[in-house]
Amino acid sequence: MSTAHAPRTDPPRFAATKIQAARPRARRIERPALDAALLDAALTRRIVLLNAPAGYGKTTALASLAAALPAGTALAWVSLDAGDDAARLFACLAAALEPFDLPWRTLPEALVPHVSAGDDGARRALDELVTAMAHADVAHGVIVVEDLHRVADRALVALGDQLIERLPRNWTLVLSSRELPALSLARWRAADELAEFDTAALRFSSDEAGALIAAEGLAAAGANATALIERTQGWPAGLRLTLVALKSRPGLAAAGALTERYLFDYLTSEVLDALPAPLHDFLLRCAVLPELTAARAAAVSGAWNAADLLDDIERRGLFVTTLATAERTLVLHDLFRTALEARLERRLPGELNPLLHRAAASEPDPARRIGYLLRAGDWSGAEAALDAAAPELFVGGGVGEVQRLIEQFDAGWRAASARLERLAGTVALLRWDWPAMERHFAAALAHAAAQDQQAERQHAQALLPMALYAMDRNAEAERLIAGLHAEPLAPHTRRLLLMADATQHFRRGQLHALPALYQEVVESLQRGASLFEWWECVPAPNWSTLPGMRQWFERYVDGALARIGSRPLPMRGEVIAQRAFVRLWAGRIDEARADIVQAEADLRWLACSGEMEIAITLFRLIECAICGRADELGRRLDAMLARESGAAPERLRLWQHQVAVYGVRMNHTLGAGPEVIAHWAAFLKEDPLRSTQYQNPRAIAVRARHAAASGRWRAAADGLQTLLPKLHEMDVMAHHVELRLRCAEAWVHCGEPDLAAQAVGPALERMQRDGDLGHAWMAGAAALRTLADTAWGARLPAAQQLLLQTAASTAADLRDGSADAPIERAPAASAEPAAGDATPAADSVATADAGLTSREAEVLALIATGTSNKLIARALDISPHTVKRHVANVLDKLGLQSRGQAAAWYLRGA
Repeated sequence: MSTAHAPRTDPPRFAATKIQAARPRARRIERPALDAALLDAALTRRIVLLNAPAGYGKTTALASLAAALPAGTALAWVSLDAGDDAARLFACLAAALEPFDLPWRTLPEALVPHVSAGDDGARRALDELVTAMAHADVAHGVIVVEDLHRVADRALVALGDQLIERLPRNWTLVLSSRELPALSLARWRAADELAEFDTAALRFSSDEAGALIAAEGLAAAGANATALIERTQGWPAGLRLTLVALKSRPGLAAAGALTERYLFDYLTSEVLDALPAPLHDFLLRCAVLPELTAARAAAVSGAWNAADLLDDIERRGLFVTTLATAERTLVLHDLFRTALEARLERRLPGELNPLLHRAAASEPDPARRIGYLLRAGDWSGAEAALDAAAPELFVGGGVGEVQRLIEQFDAGWRAASARLERLAGTVALLRWDWPAMERHFAAALAHAAAQDQQAERQHAQALLPMALYAMDRNAEAERLIAGLHAEPLAPHTRRLLLMADATQHFRRGQLHALPALYQEVVESLQRGASLFEWWECVPAPNWSTLPGMRQWFERYVDGALARIGSRPLPMRGEVIAQRAFVRLWAGRIDEARADIVQAEADLRWLACSGEMEIAITLFRLIECAICGRADELGRRLDAMLARESGAAPERLRLWQHQVAVYGVRMNHTLGAGPEVIAHWAAFLKEDPLRSTQYQNPRAIAVRARHAAASGRWRAAADGLQTLLPKLHEMDVMAHHVELRLRCAEAWVHCGEPDLAAQAVGPALERMQRDGDLGHAWMAGAAALRTLADTAWGARLPAAQQLLLQTAASTAADLRDGSADAPIERAPAASAEPAAGDATPAADSVATADAGLTSREAEVLALIATGTSNKLIARALDISPHTVKRHVANVLDKLGLQSRGQAAAWYLRGA
């Protein structure tokens, strides 16, 4: 793979061992009856449940099941940890299913945040999962979810119930738990869709126990062995420990009538006491780890010979499970680890917290790393670790994960922590929860000020104005901003302050100040900032037409995209949508359309935010208006209006107002009649057509637009003329140029060419200076043709008259070429280079007729050879997520559901 195009693949945000199946024991006693029953259930039932206390061999039985599944059976394995939630389970499931090339229509990693975003989000994620499973090219699939007893998250249980309900017929869900899970199983039990294996099914029979004793060479151990084995009553853990203990102490005495847990503790002590001291202490120190590799065990225990000690553990048959990983990985049995940790506190007092800190230092999973520090009671260290991990989690959609980790802190510490309150405020910001955002940022500010944490106080003070602006508490916001301007600030805080300040300048109509403010932001980012810090500074689309702003938008877009690279992040689509607006206003319509098509593809594939959807919709509204697509414009506006139909009255009224602003303006650009303008004006908070008491600029502009659409040119000219001195406050989304052009049009119709020239001159000067041809298109083709056909004489310079001709002809071309054009379909997302001659040749005619790109055709050709996504990525030198995206595009364009169907389609035409 060439280094120039080597794809970056982000590791999952959980330990890879969570999705690794256990390997069967090398010296496991054959249990044919149990194995046969378990295999039959896994191939014929909807649900299989292994429900028994610790030590009953559930993992061993599942490992044997995994090894016995017929060839071609898909196996996905997920081991749950305490604290796992529904989103983490979904992420693990998606990753565990990765080898089977499910035909996802949305990137599964992008669906993870939706699982914790409420019922609608969880339903969408589950829909995608079930659909992908149903169309996977596997004869039968088995999903193992182990240790269900460890989690208490109600959303996780609900997700499990919904998955069981909708599980495709060729898939089976196998669950293991120490206690009966809180799932709705009665229905499936009654329908004979549930196979249950309890303690009676899992305990060793006398024959199996005898076989194990013989295999260990202890058949002649005498009465002591017999007595201890009788006390185990077939309990596998107790039986195995008995035999290990008898090997080192043949005269071991019976321990009386003991419960399973006490018997385990008793026998563990006998086993541990017989171990060599180095191995004994190595086990004690490694007990803090959920899994043991040589490298991590050495880092935590300090034992240079960790690999040899792991060999010894396996050789002695101690209580470990080996995972099916490339690097040898052992998992201590829960009961064994508990006994080791209890002994650690007695034998090596004072070592637990240092061991937990060493475990945290070598742990790649942020949730586990923070969990070690929390267990050690190191609230400060855990807080610092979370603060360091949060930006990457936020960028990757891990908002719910950050929230979950915050909630694991000591309540007293959390209530007084400025940093945790700031992180909670950022969670609220990314969820558009303005009241919670204000509450958390205000608390962060108060705590930091009280504790004299200067940098933290400044950071919170820079963030709080964003929440106050959203809640229309701008006087408070401006006081906070003014106070910070007098202080020296860290670069990150300074950028946040500038963004908040720019927002307030925009609100006040002081638009001339924004380019300088944003210039400082961009230059600061370019000197060194994290991707999350770039994301915090995404400019608003309605800043894109301000004079002097284009170069800073372009520098921001170029810098952000360079840092995103090939990572499948929602931020990428947001940034590309920004570039689409910049190119639109510059008159580069084809490039702008290509950008927005790419952003729409990201919107679907990466399950992006509603904010991005609104930006894309706004672009499409503008495109419909300037291209004359009346029917599509009406459909899109109606869909926007219906988007919040179920919202509370106050929110609904605000939303209807925002949609009406677009409805009035875009229909005027389109050239719609007065009745359409009036229809949308009625949704405004103040309907300026019904009452002339409203004299704000928007109301005046709406009345002028309606007058122009009605042919009442004098009323239109008078209204627009009053706005000209205020256009510096309205210079948003091309208003400055458009309204001047419209005012000039009205004066021309009134027979006032001098007034028309005075109105249009500054707009044409600006277009000449900045090259913003796209601004003129918002005036509409008819207005531009009127102005282009006007005999200006000496009233306008020849260059400006030529510019009017150019604007009118390009606007007419847009109408002629696009009035009846269908909505463009998003192509494949990858911008990566095409592969060389090493890949199979696709049927170029058939694939071109199907609308496939050349890259999609290459992917399809490889699918037809049975090549997996992973190998396609290697062959084409692209990232695996890009391959999945190409597969989704191929299936969508061909109207197919599975890779197998795609292969058949290709082979029929080959």
